[in-house]
Order: sequence, then C-alpha cells, then structure tokens
Amino acid sequence: MGEFVGINPQGARLLITAMGDTAQRAAALKPYLSASITDAGTDWPAGPSTEVLDRCRQFLTAAQQDLTWRAQVIERIEGATSKGGVKGAEFAFPSARSAHAAGIIAGDIVKAAWSAYEADPSLVNWRALQSALGDRKGKTSDPEYAAGLLTQMGASAFAGILRAESAKNQNNRNGYAPADLTRAKKDLAPLAEAFASADSTGKAPADLRARLLDKTPLDDLAAVLALAPQSTGFVVAAGTRLAKAAGHKSPDLDWNTHWLVKSLTHDLAATQQLLADPATAALLLRPEVVKGTGTPGFEKLLATALNKALSPTAGTPTLRRTAWINTIKTLGEQGAWSSLTPSISERTGLPIPSPVGQVLTRHVHQYFSELSAVWMNRGPKANTTGPGWTGLTAEQVIRFFGGIFRDPAALPVLEKDYKAFVSGLDLGKGNPFGDAPTSAERDTQRAVFIKNAKEAGGIASLLIGGLHTADLSAEEARDLYIQLAMFPLDVMAGAVADRMGAEVLLAETAVGKAADIIVKGPLQEVISNFWDMAPPGEASDLTDRLLAVQTEALNESLREHRMTTLSSSDQEYLQFTFKGMLYDALHDALQERGG
Repeated sequence: MGEFVGINPQGARLLITAMGDTAQRAAALKPYLSASITDAGTDWPAGPSTEVLDRCRQFLTAAQQDLTWRAQVIERIEGATSKGGVKGAEFAFPSARSAHAAGIIAGDIVKAAWSAYEADPSLVNWRALQSALGDRKGKTSDPEYAAGLLTQMGASAFAGILRAESAKNQNNRNGYAPADLTRAKKDLAPLAEAFASADSTGKAPADLRARLLDKTPLDDLAAVLALAPQSTGFVVAAGTRLAKAAGHKSPDLDWNTHWLVKSLTHDLAATQQLLADPATAALLLRPEVVKGTGTPGFEKLLATALNKALSPTAGTPTLRRTAWINTIKTLGEQGAWSSLTPSISERTGLPIPSPVGQVLTRHVHQYFSELSAVWMNRGPKANTTGPGWTGLTAEQVIRFFGGIFRDPAALPVLEKDYKAFVSGLDLGKGNPFGDAPTSAERDTQRAVFIKNAKEAGGIASLLIGGLHTADLSAEEARDLYIQLAMFPLDVMAGAVADRMGAEVLLAETAVGKAADIIVKGPLQEVISNFWDMAPPGEASDLTDRLLAVQTEALNESLREHRMTTLSSSDQEYLQFTFKGMLYDALHDALQERGG
C-alpha cells in the first residue's frame, strides 16, 4: 500500500508560487545581511547569521519541489477522487526521488526485454516484453517515475516497441482502427501515459520527443495521441505533422486524422493554436478531411473540437480571433463549401445539417462588429495584407456566409443573432434628423446614428451577399432577403417615432419594435410581392425601386394609422443614408436574379 495524499491543486499552485518567491527574496537578502554583519564588526552579537537565511531558502526550495511533484501526480493519477476542490489518491511512491529511482530500474527491465525480443522475436520473448510493460501500469502517471523510465529505456526502444505493436495489431494503412487499438492498448498505454506525464512537466527526454515528432511513422504518432492525453505543445506539434497527411485519397479509413481530432476535443488550446496557423487551418478544414476520413462520427468530433475552441470567451482572445480569421479565409473559398454542406441520411433520405456549419453559425455573431468593418473598408484601396481583420476581404466574408447558408437551417439562427446585434447597437440613441437645440449637437446626433447604422448595415450587406452567393432556392432565400432589406425601416420607425406623433409608439423605444407594430405586417406582403413579381430591368434600377417601395409602404401605413407621413426631405435623407449602406449588396443580389 502506498501513501494516501489529498491536495487542493489550486491552493497548492498558489503556495508553490509563494514559496518560490520567498526563497528568491532570501537569496537576494543574503549579500546585504552579510555586508551589514561585516560593517558591524564586534557589535554584531554572537550567534546565527547568514546561515539562517540559507536554511530558510533550502527548506522552501525542498518543500516547493516536493509539493510541485505531489500536485503534478495528483492532477494526472487515474482514479483520483475529488470533493470540495480537494483531490485524493494513493501514491505509489513516497517521494519524487524514490519515484525517479524506481523508474530507472523499470527502464532497465523494459529495455532488456526489448533487446531480447529484437535478438529473438519469439512468442516467449514477446510475452516477456508484454509482462515488463504491464508492470508499469498505475505508476506512469508519476512524472518522476516516467522520466526515469523513458530516459533509461531510450528512444530507440520506445520507437521499436511502437513498430512491433503496429506489425502485430494494426490492420489499416492509415492508422489503428478502434478494435486494433484496443488490442494494442494493454501494452502501449503505459508508454503513452509515461511520455505524457514526463512531457507535460518538461521532463521527457529531448531525443525521444524529437524522434516521435520527426521520424516516427504517422500511425504510431497518432496512437500516442489516442492512448493518453498529451501536453498541448506535443498535440500541436504532432497535429501539424498529421494534418499534412490528412485527407489523402486512400481506400482505407483515415484513423490517424480521427485520433488527432479526438485528442483536440480534450484540448481547446491546441485546437486554437492549430487553427491560428493558416496552413494547418486550411488542411484541417478542407472537404477532403471534413467529409473524407470515412470514420464514424468524424464530423461531430471535429465540430466538438471547434465548438470548444471558437465559442465566445474560449481560450485566449488573441488566439481565438486568429483561429476565426483563418477559418473564415479557408471556408471563404467556394472550393471548401463542401465542408459545410448537409449530408443525406441513408435511412430517411433527408438532409442532415453539417455539424461544423452549425458550430460556425452559432458562434460567428461574436465578431459581427469586426466583420462589418471589413465590409465598410472594402474597395480598390482596401488594405488586405495586414494582420488580423485587415487581412480579410469583403468577398471572402461573403463567400464564408455563402457556405454557411448552403444549410437552410442557418437562416433562422443568423437572423436571430442579427436582430440581437442591431438591438445591442441601441440605434435609438442617435437621431437621423437631429432634434437638439444647437447645430453642433444635431450634427453629433446624426453622426452617432450614421456610425451605428452603418455597422448594422455592414452585416446586413454581408448576409445579403452571402445569400445570393449561396445559390439557395428562391423560397429559401426570399424570407431572409426580405428581413434584411427591411433593416432601413426598422431604424426609421424606431428613430423617428417621437416625430410621428403616435402615442402608441412612444412606449416602444427599442429599435425594431415600432416597425413591428405599424410596418412589418403590411410591408412584408408588399416586399414579398415586389420580390416575386418585379418586372425585369437593370439591377441598379430595381435596387432604387426597392428602397422607394419600402419608403412608400411606410408612408401608406402611417396614413392608415392617421399618423404624420414623412416629409420629402426626410424621405430623401433616409433613402440616401440607407442606399449607401445596402446599395452594393442589394445591387449584386438583384443582378444575380437577372437584372
């Protein structure tokens, strides 16, 4: 029986840091104390001097090292209990030193067994090697034991055992199938766990790490990822290499990529880092990978990893932003749209939404402001060579939304998020006409309104562009086109409600609510009829007429409710404003219809 240990890992980390800081201060204080003692000469009383600081520092250093080891073991040990923030488990070794010494002995045993099998690959020697490996179970979660084991057995023996297991158990050219991996697990899991324990604490032998990442066959590398949770750094390095081979045409299922992505479902930091590299993001998100591994549930696995890494507040903001930019760039190419296309159920024949597309649809709203700026900065003078969002073009974002919209289920989700985005801008704070007492204050009101309205109009334009790029059926696209094209009236009715003299509107200050009351019922039918039955003509002419139809429909609704209609100058001002926001997108969309 080993020693039972209970630790609060979070508290332990704080104490470890405090002990290290105090030890450093003791070391820094020593020369000053020594100089003071010398200066005092005979006035310094007899007794302890700087050796007290030495003993204090030595105690803190030893205690810090011991607690660090215990915290590392408790975090990795299998079967640890947890209650109230305290984790408890039985340790195999009483100290880090004894664990390391036992690991060295174990490494000698495994190395000798491997050497015997290399010299004579008989069944007897194979079973002896299996026995040597099996004896490591329950101990390899200790980083000191693992470091001693791996250092003593050597990189050559480690890699050789991986190859021997592959020859005996692997029946697929692109990695271990689950049944094959289960057979190899009893032998290889202790080695994979030992490497994970040592590498996560910086104690893995450098030559072994380099050999695994640079020279080990891909199926062995993927098996190491599949058999034990590895450090983020190792997952990223291994993932970069595995991604380069992912999606290659082969009659065999691509289990190597499957195990890589499964490891990413447990490591959002690794997923973000891989997506933050443009080349790796492009490799992982291309259709040959998303749709081409052939392994059961792969798309859902990838979607799970993306969901954890790309959701709002996930990981570090900088990495998450870069991961999103590269994702949009990759899927902003029509050749990658297949990654987002719904599949067809073999049982029902009905479309099944793309799991990857669903994740992106659900979370892209967090960057609506940034994407709107991409639209507003478009044009021949746009700088798309810089870092961050400046590296995106409006065309890439439109094509990204086009890929998303290939799944009709994305329409209501993005419509809902668009409404929330516009509501969050609080457009009613500004006034398109200005009602303040001074000219300067009215100019400020108009500037605030225009700024926020442009931001909302930018996203509306990108979504409109994405819709017509997606080439949806007319019925699928029409409803959302109508909703987006009505954006100017949402703003108009909300922003000028107090000028209309309608008591019913005074209680509805949120943008859009006023339009819902007096406009959208009758207007939606008008717009629908216009969209479905508009006569042929130039797209630019149709765009102008669409805006005119909206304004006239609003005035007609106002007359029906016995409210004051908009003056000619108000109509002209608002049409000019909204034409600038939506003109390009509506022009392109209508042109696609044949104008």
